[in-house]
Amino acid sequence: MNDGQEKTEEASQYKLDEARKKGQVPHSQELVSLVVVLTFLLMVAVLSGDVARFIGDLTRSWIGNADRIAASGVTAMAAPGLQALVHQLLPLFLGLILVVILMNLVFKGPVFSLTAVKPDFRRLDPVAGLKKLFSRRMIVELLKLLVKLFISGLVLFKLVELGVGRLLSATGLEVQRLPVEMKRQFLVVGFALAMVMLLSALFDMWYSRKEFARQMRMSRREVKDEYKRREGDPEIKNKRRRIQQELLRKLASLRKVKDADVILSNPTHVAIALQYRPLTMQAPVIIASGRGFMARMIFQVARNNGVPIIRRPPLARSLASLRLESEIPPETQRQVAEVYRWIISLPGNKVLP
Repeated sequence: MNDGQEKTEEASQYKLDEARKKGQVPHSQELVSLVVVLTFLLMVAVLSGDVARFIGDLTRSWIGNADRIAASGVTAMAAPGLQALVHQLLPLFLGLILVVILMNLVFKGPVFSLTAVKPDFRRLDPVAGLKKLFSRRMIVELLKLLVKLFISGLVLFKLVELGVGRLLSATGLEVQRLPVEMKRQFLVVGFALAMVMLLSALFDMWYSRKEFARQMRMSRREVKDEYKRREGDPEIKNKRRRIQQELLRKLASLRKVKDADVILSNPTHVAIALQYRPLTMQAPVIIASGRGFMARMIFQVARNNGVPIIRRPPLARSLASLRLESEIPPETQRQVAEVYRWIISLPGNKVLP
């Protein structure tokens, strides 16, 4: 892989947020299944007694009235009982559905995206399908399934071995005690297998997050491209910042125009404000400059404060590219000296106190 293309960088928060909008979030389906199984076992433990009594009463009613039921009336008699049985089991099914919804909200968050259900013909690509079939994720899933089946088989074999003995010994008990013992054995086996599912779910949750983080990794080029998309090209941004800073400096320099000795013009498009103090400066300094609108602002401030304006187009153009607070270059000193000889001859000039 080319330098800069290898995905070695952690995913940015922006990329994770975009993936979340598309419904791509790390989650463990095994953990959801575990909670559903535990909920089912708990509800069986709580509701099975009432359901069993109801079924027993219903069965006794049917058997007790068997001699009085015509063949055509079997359906009419069974319908109310079956309807009542559905009502008895309804809390169990509603509880399981509610748990599935809540678990997905807990682990995935309130994510709603149609991206996953949009038609994508790339999913029909057989080559991509084969790659996915033999991917790292599928290999891990296969190994996890084999280990889970092996451990579950051992646990189930041991529990059934113990449970059969208990059930055989329970055959001598009262008839009412037999369903209770069967329910007990069912719950013991169920919770034991749920513990195996818990170990598998914890591993699956850890691996899912790790695999998702690996898939979301970015190359250095992707990091730079994302930054450019979100923040703009750094070079353009820096250039824009420099222009803004220069504009702010020029606007601030307008306050110094009133202290200038002279304004060089071109004649209206360029304005250069010069200041020279022989006791503190080696050469005249540019204290304000501008083109177009900025030049007109300098002219206006100069007129309001009685600063002389003199036309020197070539000299003004040559000084326009210099930075503020910089001294005039040596090659322009002779021309600037001629200007200052004229300024010094004016009464009340600022050069000579």
